[in-house]
Amino acid sequence: MDPRPIYRVLRFGSYEVDASLGELRKDGSRVHIQEKPLRVLVALAENQGELVTRAELQKSLWPDEAFVDFDNGLNTAVRKLRIALGEEPGIAIYIETIPRRGYRFLVPVQGINGAHAASNGMPAAMAATVESVPPPVVAVPAATVPTQSTPNALQVTPRPRRRWTGPFMLAAAILLMAGGIAAWFFFSRPVLSFSSRDSVLIADFENQTGDPRFDQALETAFTVSLEQSRHANVFPRSRVRAVLVRMGKTPDARITPELGREICQRESIRGLVTSSITRTGTEYAISAELVDPQTGDTVRSYSERADGEGHILDALDVIAADVRRDLGESLYQISKNNLPLPEVTTTSLDALKEYADGVAEWHAAQYQSGVTLFREAVASDPNFAMAHAALGNAYYSYIYNRTQDGNEEYRKAVSMASHTTERERMIIAANYADSLGHVREADQLYRAFLQRYPDDWTMLGSYARLLRTHGRASEAIPQYKEMLRVNPNDSRTLVEIATAYKTNGQLPEALDAYSHAFQLNPAYLTSGNVSREYGFALVQSGDREKARMLFTSLLASADTRESGLRSLALLDLYEGKYSSAHSLLVQALALDEALKTELLSVARVHLELAILAAGEGDPREEEHQLDAAVANFNSLSVKVIFGAWVGSEYVRAGLLHKGEQLAATIAPLVDAGDPIQVAYSEVLQGEVALARGDKNKAIELLELADHENRTPYSAEGLAAAYQQSGDIPHAVEQYEKFVANPDLSLAQEPQQRWISARYTLALDYLTLGDRVKAQAALAPLLSLWSDADPGLPLRKQITELNNRLR
Repeated sequence: MDPRPIYRVLRFGSYEVDASLGELRKDGSRVHIQEKPLRVLVALAENQGELVTRAELQKSLWPDEAFVDFDNGLNTAVRKLRIALGEEPGIAIYIETIPRRGYRFLVPVQGINGAHAASNGMPAAMAATVESVPPPVVAVPAATVPTQSTPNALQVTPRPRRRWTGPFMLAAAILLMAGGIAAWFFFSRPVLSFSSRDSVLIADFENQTGDPRFDQALETAFTVSLEQSRHANVFPRSRVRAVLVRMGKTPDARITPELGREICQRESIRGLVTSSITRTGTEYAISAELVDPQTGDTVRSYSERADGEGHILDALDVIAADVRRDLGESLYQISKNNLPLPEVTTTSLDALKEYADGVAEWHAAQYQSGVTLFREAVASDPNFAMAHAALGNAYYSYIYNRTQDGNEEYRKAVSMASHTTERERMIIAANYADSLGHVREADQLYRAFLQRYPDDWTMLGSYARLLRTHGRASEAIPQYKEMLRVNPNDSRTLVEIATAYKTNGQLPEALDAYSHAFQLNPAYLTSGNVSREYGFALVQSGDREKARMLFTSLLASADTRESGLRSLALLDLYEGKYSSAHSLLVQALALDEALKTELLSVARVHLELAILAAGEGDPREEEHQLDAAVANFNSLSVKVIFGAWVGSEYVRAGLLHKGEQLAATIAPLVDAGDPIQVAYSEVLQGEVALARGDKNKAIELLELADHENRTPYSAEGLAAAYQQSGDIPHAVEQYEKFVANPDLSLAQEPQQRWISARYTLALDYLTLGDRVKAQAALAPLLSLWSDADPGLPLRKQITELNNRLR
């Protein structure tokens, strides 16, 4: 190549290449391109209009000692360069291929920071004025015309051409070429029968480097890159684990190409991507294959090289883009949604491995090790947004209930939005709003995400859970049904829809879904929260003995013993067996206190012991247990809700000043965007107003709370306010609503309020002169408390009322 001036920036058309920074920009926006293609571009652009031979490029960019497979390397680099510049193979807009010789850069180039490079032989001063790319000209072979007359040649006088024929033909050619480019840019044909919204499964990387950092990290990064597609779906690993269990394999089994094919065939997954990585010195080779799972045929092969581990993610990006196009995604869509992996994940392979391992541990219910790995990931790279989000989600979960720490981590993730893909950015925003309890905002964000990515299994489940846990079970059920339509044997979804059915009062459907889930995954029977929910569904259906057997089985394992003790205690309280419940709660308390990390569990057991003392008519013990429940209040994560629970019990116990103190404590902590927090704060304020004799204000506050977010405390509190105000008809109306859905109360602290509400409702029916309804309301309690402790005040009241009704 002839010596040319070296410029800091070369400009052609809407592109600029900055060799010193190693950047290619289009209209000011950075275009993702790897090092070698960029260097090829600089070499060609600096010699615009002239042939740059393959030998010259090899000598300049690929010395023999650095890269032996030169031909493949140069071909790959030029192909990547054409993609970056939006060229279709076969239509040379910027780069002309001179077969077996080299390449020529076709368009004028402007050099910045010095004299302009010559362009097509133009003087430098003229080249300096060129800033745009002229329309490319399509070469049309000329017809063969005799150059000399021959004796036998037929002499034809050519007809004069119309003056507009040449421009017309040129314009037509340009239009045809533009149409071809547009068709290539906006449309693509898949290499197998793959339709939009079909799925591919990514098998585990075959790691031949000996470096354990690549075991799960590359599969995670590759998934992130492919998931930028709005055309194809990546089959989620959370579903893979469930499929493996159904196949009789361990949920963490390695997904080999053979096992991947079997999973694809079972789950109707249309494509399988297998990948491997090898290393020679400091150079890495990443290869991949797109496989048709039905036939096992490899329909496309991909290979990229990375000079050092710092370029491995760049190579993955190129392969992912090629896979997306071969699945039928247009170049236009790929270019719109194709942020570079190092920018949207992390440049630290250590952080990527720790994050990937943490996700695997969390999904395997190894919560402590999962959180430890998330912490290590953000320590390795403080700017790793998704690792911060994962840690925030873990802290917000019921496993940790560390909302303040969760909020801090989510804030960091949100502040790093530029380090995420569009998909991840939307996921973080929706999950954060959900964790905060900002139901309306979360609802909008989930719906916006699912409109764009309708097949995202995890987010569909998160949205259904949001609806279910915020009084919208009837809306959640169709979402769960859609998930089960896609995957009818997912045990987790069956458990979730069972809970939604139970909350919605559809008990037979709930029990059927629970039964199906346990057949698929018996481990759910010993999962604390699930076993309690299922057990009290059995209680509601009248099968208390089966529920007791289930709860008793939890005592056999140290991991589930505390849950079993509390579940049995709640069942005993439901049956009026307070002495037995007391013993079980004391044992559960000892286990929680021994852990020293279960502050909320300790506080809840103290609250349950206070409720038990109130039922026994022991006000001194009740106050003692309530005080113990809030002894570590400043360290609790759910201050507003738990504070409202305890404050309400203080007020009911006649300890108004302590209830008011708690109300004043939680008032400034209420998040106005969280309807649950707002509602519970209003409940406690309503209880305080009622105790002070302001019945109208109490009813107003409790109605607001019940409308904002109906809970057992708001429903029973409103009924009690009408009762104390002497408005018996409205009290009856509210008590009827409250007792009609025991699911809201039986497995939680308001259980005894539900029991008392049935007695009060029977008494009110009698006051209104309806003895039949009074007897019907009291009858379940007579059966339920037939073996209750004899000295309980409520049992005496039930007996007395029953005698009056005879």
